[in-house]
Order: sequence, then C-alpha cells, then structure tokens
Amino acid sequence: MTTEKPLHYPDPRKSTDFLRDILIIFAGVVLYTFGWTAFILSQDITSGGLAGIVTIVQLATNIPATIPYYILNGGLLILAIFVLGLHFSLKTIIAVGMLFLTIPVGQALFTPMVGQGLEVYNNLPHFLTEMLPNFGPLLAPDEPFVALIIGASICGAGLGLVFSANGSTGGTDIIVAIVNKYSTLSLGRAMIFMDAIIVTTGAVVSHFFGPQYNWGTALGKLAFSFIEITIVGQMLDYIMNANKQSVQLLIVSTKYEQISEAVTQSLGYGCTILHGEGGYSHQPTHVVLVTIRKNMRGSLYQVINAVDPNAFISESTVHGVYGQGFDSLEKVTGRKKK
Repeated sequence: MTTEKPLHYPDPRKSTDFLRDILIIFAGVVLYTFGWTAFILSQDITSGGLAGIVTIVQLATNIPATIPYYILNGGLLILAIFVLGLHFSLKTIIAVGMLFLTIPVGQALFTPMVGQGLEVYNNLPHFLTEMLPNFGPLLAPDEPFVALIIGASICGAGLGLVFSANGSTGGTDIIVAIVNKYSTLSLGRAMIFMDAIIVTTGAVVSHFFGPQYNWGTALGKLAFSFIEITIVGQMLDYIMNANKQSVQLLIVSTKYEQISEAVTQSLGYGCTILHGEGGYSHQPTHVVLVTIRKNMRGSLYQVINAVDPNAFISESTVHGVYGQGFDSLEKVTGRKKK
C-alpha cells in the first residue's frame, strides 16, 4: 500500500512580497520627497507631523529640534513594535532611512540658492551641492496655492504608497496607524485631525515665541496649512481605498478540490465550492467561489494555472467586502464586538 505525498503548491508571496513592499515604499518616499522639497518647502507653509511638534518644542523651550525629534521618533518606533508588529516597524525604519537620504537630495535639487532657503542649501553636504544641479522651486513664490495643491497631492500619494505596503514614514504616522487600527477613523482622517491640532498649536506658539506676524498674515498661513493637510489626508485615503478593492472569481474545473486547497494553502484565502449543473450537458459540475484583494489577483491566477491551466474563470470587481481577511464591520457600524 502506497501513501500519497502531500501536495505542495507555489506560494508567490514568500519570495517577492517583502521586496515588492520595499520597492513600493521607496517609490512612495521619492514621491513624498519630491512633493515636499519641490513645491511645499519653498512656500514657507507650516506642516504637521513630528516636524511640527519639534518646531513647537524648539520655539517654546529653545531646545534644538534634533533632540526631541530623535527621542520622540525612537519612542514611537518602540511603541510600533508592540502595537503594530515587527514587520510594520521594520518597514518604517527602512522608510525613515530612505527619507534621510532622499530629503537632502531633494533640497539640493529644489531649495532656492538665493533668498529664502539659502541657509538650508549652504548647510547641505558639499558633495551634494557640487554634484547635483539646482533647479530651484518648480513654481514661483507668488504661486503658493498652485504649489500647495500640487505638492500636497504628490505628498499624499507618496504616503499612500508607503502605508499600502504596511509601512510608514515614522513620527506621527505611527500614531495615525495606531488610531486607525483601534478606531473607525481612516488613515487620512486620523492624519487630518492630528495635523490640524499640531498646526493650530504651532501657530499659537509661533505667534508668542517666534517671528511676529500680523494676525492677517498668521491666519493666511494657517489657512494654507489646513488646505495642505486636508489634501494630503484625502489623497492618502484615495490611494488606500483603491488598494482595498477586491475581485470575485468563479472557477469551473474538474480539479476544483485541488484549486480550493491550493488557494487556501498558498494565499491564505478561503473558498466556497458551489454545486451546479451544466446547462447543455446536464452533467453535475462544481464551481469554486473566491473573493480576494485586487493586489493578490496575479498570485491567484498563478496558483490556478499551476493546478489546471484549462480552468474556466469568470472575474468581477466587488466593493464592500467585510469579514475575516477583509474590512471589519466595525468600520461601517462604528460598533465593536462584545
């Protein structure tokens, strides 16, 4: 008597997922850097995030911004390990490391060499300023609204890519991810609320401890800051929602059991086997029903092709999928399970 060897199915995720996520994070970091250095930085617009917090601390206490920056960022990274997991924290550390490399490059390319920004440019490493051309801001300083819309949209898209790969750019992004995990707030809305508090606090502190602006100028800068953080948050949610789209496949195959087993083992998604009848032959047939994230669609087709290249497949896009492996009903109802 011979015993059948257990079947082993390909897992397209194991060898490529981490590398793919790192590439997505890198693309997001580059987008964020470009939007911030080429459009927003030169417009003297107050941003939120950890940079906004340390600016408040520096204005109020005269403590150099780098000290609270490293303390807060380190503490938040430790918190992320325990609350959001090691994989998220590792990708966040990688993203932060990328930002340390890309931000100076972006400043060397787009920071004004004269007037506003001259001090920033002169403080950059000499090999960057000597090796890279300087294009200056891509829009004139008297076009703040256009620069704001373009820069904030690009920054939001970059953050969306980073978050979609289960990472973050560190700082208050970690707090935003924690709030999103334990509440019904989307990432974008959580970021808008948090940055609005930071920017408002920064405006008040800056008025009393920083350069003296008249109230009209201060309110104008505050309005631009609110527009920026709103666009960033909305674009972040747009990218995240696009990434959450799902597809539903109906698979007709004589090897339906093997396909169901392969999908479960390789991709971790459940299947439903439907019993049907051929309309012409009136022979009994079986249909495998699978609902899966759109970004896993290619991996699913690889698994099906490995089992039965002749399978008949019907695919449709579905919206609003809730349950294990997908969105929680808490996100819709606002109520947690008892």
